Amino acid sequence: MRARIVFLVRVPAGRREDFLAAYEKIRYQVSGGVPGHLGDQVCQSATDPAQWLITSEWRGLADFLAWEAGEEHRELVRPLRECVTEARSLRFLIRAETAAGAPVGEETGTAAGAPFGEETGRSAPPEGEAGAPVGEGADPVTEFAADPVTEAVARGSA
Repeated sequence: MRARIVFLVRVPAGRREDFLAAYEKIRYQVSGGVPGHLGDQVCQSATDPAQWLITSEWRGLADFLAWEAGEEHRELVRPLRECVTEARSLRFLIRAETAAGAPVGEETGTAAGAPFGEETGRSAPPEGEAGAPVGEGADPVTEFAADPVTEAVARGSA
């Protein structure tokens, strides 16, 4: 079952550029080769500029936990962790998902008539339609669901 890792952090105004630079380095390394990593996002609060959210999506929680436990992870997230003053990490299992434009009553990630939480696959609208996967050359920040950083920062193990 796919998993989403959510990392809520506070980044002082004077560290924002360092934080974003560290995230840039991490996201390409993770998306390029960490087994099970499906994507990630970094978001800044619309009402509190010091509050940030990093999310990542994984094929399964075990994939994230394996990556997070490794020495490579700790080294990779160290510069990002140094920018953060507070951190909270949460882990979720994805039970159901609906893509933009899906007809009423149709869910993506679950089969029609299947019990809630019984994942059977993931579908999305065709490329170019609302909710479709973003193609090559797109801004990966807007399509990222990454959180190799979150758990390590929250634990101080990064």
